[in-house]
Amino acid sequence: MGETSAATAREVEETRKQMEDKVAKLSERAPEEARKLLKRVVFGIIAGLAVIMARKLVDVLWERATGELPPTKVEQDD
Repeated sequence: MGETSAATAREVEETRKQMEDKVAKLSERAPEEARKLLKRVVFGIIAGLAVIMARKLVDVLWERATGELPPTKVEQDD
C-alpha cells in the first residue's frame, strides 16, 4: 500500500483497471474456448459410438464365423 491515501487510491485504481483488462481478455476468449470444448465433446461421442459399432461388428462376424455366441454374450456360470 502507498504511504499516503492518494498513493493508495492510485494503487487501488490501477489494480481495478488491471482486473478489468483481465476480465475483458477472458470474455474475448470465451467463445473460442467454448468451441474447443464442444469439439472435444463431439469427438468423444463419435469415438464412443465408433467403439460400440466396432464391438457389434466383431460380435456379428464371430457369430458368422463360428456359429456360436461371442464370448461377450455367453452367460457365465460362476
